[in-house]
Amino acid sequence: MDYVNAVIADKAQFDRELDTKQPVFVVFISHGCAACTDAMPRFMRISQRYEGQVKIMILDCAETPRHPSVDRIPMLLIYQDQQLQETVPGLGEQALEDAFKRFARFQIKGP
Repeated sequence: MDYVNAVIADKAQFDRELDTKQPVFVVFISHGCAACTDAMPRFMRISQRYEGQVKIMILDCAETPRHPSVDRIPMLLIYQDQQLQETVPGLGEQALEDAFKRFARFQIKGP
């Protein structure tokens, strides 16, 4: 899986990360956030089945400039063709499953 755990310095760098043919799933978390700690194992488990089909960026809000679409954490922003397509607050199981199925380009791997 193409995970990018990054610190994004500015909008230009963020835009460069979005410059790919794959859908980009950008997860905003904070290491001190209990909801994030609960949600990330679920996100990682589901995302592994879509290896090679999406680019994933995991960004710590404490080290990343504020994004106007992020009003809570954890939050998933989904980009395609450098355009924001969907937001998924909370990273719930069914919402994640649905988002990956909609945006992944191939069949899922494994059970």
